[in-house]
Order: sequence, then C-alpha cells, then structure tokens
Amino acid sequence: MKRRSLLQAGLSLGLAPLLPALAADRRHKVMLLLYRGVTAAERGFMDYLQRQLPVDFIIRDAGSDKAKLPAMVAEAKALRPDLIYTFGTTVTAETVGSFAQRDPSRHISDIPVVFNIVADPVGAGLAPDTRSSLRNLTGVSHLAPPEAQWQALLRFGTAKRIAIVYSQNEKNSVLASARLTKLAQQAGATVKVEGIKTNGDGKPTVQGLASTLSELLADKPDWLYLPSDSFLIAHAAAAVTQAQVAGVPVFAATEEPVRQGGALAGLVSPYYAAGQFAGYKAEQILSGKRKASELPLDTLARFTYLVNIQSARQLHRYPPLALLRYAEIVGAAPV
Repeated sequence: MKRRSLLQAGLSLGLAPLLPALAADRRHKVMLLLYRGVTAAERGFMDYLQRQLPVDFIIRDAGSDKAKLPAMVAEAKALRPDLIYTFGTTVTAETVGSFAQRDPSRHISDIPVVFNIVADPVGAGLAPDTRSSLRNLTGVSHLAPPEAQWQALLRFGTAKRIAIVYSQNEKNSVLASARLTKLAQQAGATVKVEGIKTNGDGKPTVQGLASTLSELLADKPDWLYLPSDSFLIAHAAAAVTQAQVAGVPVFAATEEPVRQGGALAGLVSPYYAAGQFAGYKAEQILSGKRKASELPLDTLARFTYLVNIQSARQLHRYPPLALLRYAEIVGAAPV
C-alpha cells in the first residue's frame, strides 16, 4: 500500500510524463524467435535497439524445423520477456496465431510481438489490415509488392514464359507465387508453377527441389522466379546453379539468392534495413511511447534492384543501360 501511495503522490506532482523516460532507462529483455539462424535482419534489429535502449537479448532458433516452434513459444511464455521478435511468417503464425483463430493456451497475446521478414501479413491472416493488427502485434514486411516485382522483371528484358518454384508448406511462398502468377498471366505470359516435391513428412527436400526444377527448366523459360521462401533461400545456390546450367536466368524476391546465391536479378528490401525498421518499432513499444496495436504493419518505402554481373556474364544476359543507372551491381570481381 505504501508503494502505491508513493506512486499516486508522484503522479499528482506531475511526474506522469517522466514514466516513459524511466521505462527507457531500465534494462529490457527481448527474446528473438528465429527460423534459420541470425540473419542480417536480426543484426539490423539488435544494432538499432542497442543504440537506443539498455537491452539483453535471448535468442532461440528452430533451425528450419517447424516441430521445434511450439517449445520455443512455450519457453517465451514462461520467461515473459518485455518484447518478442519473430522472424518470418511461419514463426510469427506459430507465436501469435491468426487473427481469426487464437488459442490463449498456445499463442502469445499478453507480450508485445514485433515480426520481421513477413511477406504478406494480411494475406497470411495475421491481421485484418495493415493499419493495425488490432492486437499486441506489429511488424515489418520485407517484400516489394508483386506488381513492382513484375515490372522490375520486365525492365530487364523478355518475360513471355515464366517458371515459378515454391515450398508448399510455407504459406508466404504459396501466396507470393499465386500473386505473381496472376500478374504474369494478365500480362499475357505463359506461367508454369510447381511446388517443391516433399518427403513423407510433407517437407521439401534438396532432391525434391532438383527434381522439380528439372521439370520446370526443361522448356527453357525466359525466367525462373524464386519467391520469398526460407527453404529456397537456404538452397538458392543449388537452384541457381541448376538453372544456369540450363541457360535460364533467375529473378528473386529476396536479396540472399542474388548476393550469395548468384541469381541474376531481384527487386528486394535489404534485410538489415528491415531489421532496423523493426528495431524502431520495438523501441517505440519498450520506451512506452506507443502500444504495438497502435503501430501499423509497414513495408519499407524503398527497394533495391540488384543485378549479379557475374551471372550476367555466365548467361550472356546483360541488363539494359537504363537499368544500370539505378541498379546495385553485385558479384563483380574485386579490383
């Protein structure tokens, strides 16, 4: 009672405006729930947040194994950090459930959650609208809109026949593939779409990827499109190599397949920048300035057109000069 009386006295003396500052001074506990290890997105998030607030991080990684996610969420519920960061659609959905279907015994609702690298939060059912999740959730979408990706692909050259590969067990990948397919078909392109062959547990495999690509590449499409897809990002180099052997260029929705995997081009949001934006949202929540439900679900305002010049040389598919005026060139041999 004495402690409450002192707090009430402080508020009556006009100390209420100081409470956000007091919250900012204490050490905060932030838990990161990841799917494929610490990426540039998490480095951007942690770098930003550490510059703003005293913070300790607890990192848990599923290692691309969905079966590990329930235990990670249960641990988060038990540890009760001040804020939870989730990577990707799969982890976020397991952590908070969909907007329409949430189980309090399984999902987290009473701890603010900031997601990152979620391709389509509304399409994935995480929120009814990008203006607000209407719950203890906010975050950042890293994906350039499908319309922008399609236009970016057209700027490189011919795109009359498109092949698309995706993971059937990743909702974000399924949604992205369907949307690009619709846009390409509306533009008069022929589209062949295949889900990666899976094992008995319904998981995509490296062998299944190779087999699926063999079928897609047999017709020599103008482009192979890689959506935002954790399995494809992890195995981008193998997919790109197989496509290049067939003489087919690869366009990617995310930066790693271009920078590290050798895809010819992509319109992307840099992971590090997305992480910093997610860090800004987390800082707003932890400092007491805003609630998660008050923050919109944002996409970065600017995207980067990446061109891998080494792959261009191998394929003899060079970008138009107009494209080089604003594209970022990667894969060049060091001087």
